[in-house]
Amino acid sequence: MKTINRVVGIFVLATSALLAACKDKAAVASPVCADLARTSDPARRAELLKKCPRSGPVFKPSEKKQW
Repeated sequence: MKTINRVVGIFVLATSALLAACKDKAAVASPVCADLARTSDPARRAELLKKCPRSGPVFKPSEKKQW
């Protein structure tokens, strides 16, 4: 019975530690890319698109790799 209680205790501790670590994730990978959705200035938008090429209204797939 003690072994089962220890296993359950370890499982609960491990699960709570993993869940606590997940709370600190950022919503956006880069704060610079988050500004892209908020800006309306065309010059600033073009500058941000260079830094965040996959962001924006149109999906741009990656180039095909030839290995």
